[in-house]
Amino acid sequence: MSDKARPLGRLLRLAELAGRAMTLAAAVALALATLHIFADAIATKFFRSPLFATHQIVTSYYMVALFFLPLAHAELRGAHITADLLYSALPRGLRTVARKANGLFLTAFLGVMTWQAWVKAISQTARGEKDTILGTPFLIWPSRWLVVVGLGAMTLAALLTLLTRGDDDAVSLEIESPK
Repeated sequence: MSDKARPLGRLLRLAELAGRAMTLAAAVALALATLHIFADAIATKFFRSPLFATHQIVTSYYMVALFFLPLAHAELRGAHITADLLYSALPRGLRTVARKANGLFLTAFLGVMTWQAWVKAISQTARGEKDTILGTPFLIWPSRWLVVVGLGAMTLAALLTLLTRGDDDAVSLEIESPK
């Protein structure tokens, strides 16, 4: 690896580790959601007493984490859904231009989405966004920051992908495992 590529390679390895950690956090959220829903079903069926705020916790926290946290890891791995019917018919040079343009637009779009999620999270945090369940306040604003983290990480992953993806769709800087 050249001296110029080393910092980018280190950044790519760091992004990959962060993406894996966020995907693991999403997997934990999935397991917790499953256990929470199962416990709520048992409590409702056998004890006629559902667990407090199961629906709100699952939809406001677990599902948000499950959706947004793994996005960066999927982007770094090239695992998002693609539709390349026309793309595959293009000559190699145009494919490179199309891939770079797509990466540029994706990064810009995600940057705008991250910024808007940031603005919304700050606003909802400042006003203390909550839901009221049976007269009890239930805080929702902390989950807004999961969206910011997930979108921010995907924005960085899209930028790294743009900078490192080669003509053959492979990441041109290999991710080395730490020794």
